[in-house]
Amino acid sequence: MSQDTNAAKSPPKQSAITSQEVVRKLRFEYTYASKESTDRMLDSLTELLNHFKEPRLKVVALLQDAAKLIHKQLRIKEVSIGVRTPSDGMYRYLVMAGMREFVWSEHKALAYTKEDFGDFTKWGGFTISESTRLFLFEEKPYLDTEKGTFDAQMGMRMKRKTPDAYVEGDYIDVYIHGRNREVVGWIETGGTWDVKLPDAQAIKWMEFIASILAVALMDWEG
Repeated sequence: MSQDTNAAKSPPKQSAITSQEVVRKLRFEYTYASKESTDRMLDSLTELLNHFKEPRLKVVALLQDAAKLIHKQLRIKEVSIGVRTPSDGMYRYLVMAGMREFVWSEHKALAYTKEDFGDFTKWGGFTISESTRLFLFEEKPYLDTEKGTFDAQMGMRMKRKTPDAYVEGDYIDVYIHGRNREVVGWIETGGTWDVKLPDAQAIKWMEFIASILAVALMDWEG
């Protein structure tokens, strides 16, 4: 009886991957491969953190770049960042990205006290996390002094057809907490470029950015 020589053959040995091949592939992907949103976000955060390498930290420039990062990478149409003003302790909007100039001028005219950030009964809203609060147009989350910051007529014309839909007048505040959970600033956003509310991943990214900004703002002297 003849022996099956094919069955006796061993499969060809696969050559081991060299260190050079591993490095070459990783370098190629790092430089040329299309990046996922997380990769792009991490690159932007690295650029943001480079502010801390400067001999003297320029806080306003850091905040401005943070607003631009959120606007671009998280695809949020309008972003503003407010801070506690060192000179008088009042809270004011300081930088923005994506806002029309006349809307921004309305924001810049506003000022809030420390007590305002400890009592949300004036605005209502809904707690999303320890750092984030959602305000919806239909709940009328605005003071009379804030009505110039959005288009109320447009908000009334828009209908919320899905849970993630954005209506003009909706906004999210992500609070920047310093020592002992004291509010030293806040990130405020409207809807995304595709007319939706920022999703959970975007909120988590903004909360992470807020923790970076907190380091700069805790001892900021203006």
